[in-house]
Amino acid sequence: MKSVTRLIHASLLIAGVFSTSVAIACTTDLWNGGVEGSPVAGSPTDVSRVSGLCAMELTTAGSVKDTSPSLETTAFIRFYVFAELDSGSPVIFEAFSDDDAIVSPSLLTVSFDGDNFVFNSGDQTSPPVQGQAGWNLVELAWTGGGTMEYWVNTDATQTPELGSISVIAGTMESVILGTSDVYTGTLTFDDYEAHRSTPVGALLMGDSNGNGSINVFDLISIQNEILGNALATGQPDCNLNGGVNVFDLICSQNIILGN
Repeated sequence: MKSVTRLIHASLLIAGVFSTSVAIACTTDLWNGGVEGSPVAGSPTDVSRVSGLCAMELTTAGSVKDTSPSLETTAFIRFYVFAELDSGSPVIFEAFSDDDAIVSPSLLTVSFDGDNFVFNSGDQTSPPVQGQAGWNLVELAWTGGGTMEYWVNTDATQTPELGSISVIAGTMESVILGTSDVYTGTLTFDDYEAHRSTPVGALLMGDSNGNGSINVFDLISIQNEILGNALATGQPDCNLNGGVNVFDLICSQNIILGN
């Protein structure tokens, strides 16, 4: 798996958004809670990503922390993860009621063994939720002391949740993306975003130029990346398999044709 660090953090206290990743440059330096361990950064010409030019790859323990949540009673969270694991079932996302991320128990956790996701809060644990090969979309709708609905590879703005669990009371003050757990293999993350009041929703895969629609210009953009002319700045990996090739051209063309 080839990847570079793409997740830039910015705190936005408008329109109900409290944190987002932005495809401006390939760095984790702006995550306001700091970086732990060894997230891999590299050249944007050598990248497996969902959107933009970069992603965050781990081959050992490492994470980024966001402390922009401020006494949040609700949170709608989205991120993408690609796991190629030989062993382990690491916690890949965790939220806390303090900025130092040390108050126990944490408000919620998401773990992934490369095949199945498990969502947890206090003594409540979801049944295993099967993921897919390649990139997986994870979305959460959390209310402290109430419930957490979860979606995997379905758009939270369009479909009912896959399931829900009761969650412990508390307000959200920080989140960690990544893991401190022991595992073997590779974890790659991209496009973390969190809202206060509305679901974030899925990216439009196949929209390779990032203009919000899929048309012939996206086919040209994907073709240019395949040929090595220019990297696509939107979402060229239409089939979410971790690479950009002729199958993504076919995927985007089928969307245009309504197939």
